[in-house]
Amino acid sequence: MSLVEIRACGGVVHEKKGDDYYILLIRKRNSTIWSLPKGHKKDNEYDQDTALREVKEETGFACLLEKKIGEITFRYHKNGQDYLERVVYYAMVPEQKTNIIDTNEIDEIRWFSCYDVDKQLHYQNERDILNNFFKSNPEGKGIDGLNLEK
Repeated sequence: MSLVEIRACGGVVHEKKGDDYYILLIRKRNSTIWSLPKGHKKDNEYDQDTALREVKEETGFACLLEKKIGEITFRYHKNGQDYLERVVYYAMVPEQKTNIIDTNEIDEIRWFSCYDVDKQLHYQNERDILNNFFKSNPEGKGIDGLNLEK
């Protein structure tokens, strides 16, 4: 059986409220796992367009894309098929709340403080993306000097 390669894109949606920074996470339907919003590319779609579309579909936020912050690759087995999925993540800020969320796929969206968000993420590779995002500020540390390296 051959390995099917999947390309996906997503976002680290962030905003500042007062003196604190927050990151938006999703919880998929029938799951207890919090994760970053992401989804599969459509044919001939640019990575940036996929990321913006998927974040909007899963969170209800139309966002402004800032920059690429990294990518992850992982394997999984589903319905008798092996997959290799590559996900590119971008930093984003929300511009408009649409109140339209894919409720067939998403049960809940929630803002988490930058001090709590990495404890909520289940997958280590997503925590690595989050840490890349935090280290991408000029000081090379987490937001406002927070360093989340373990």
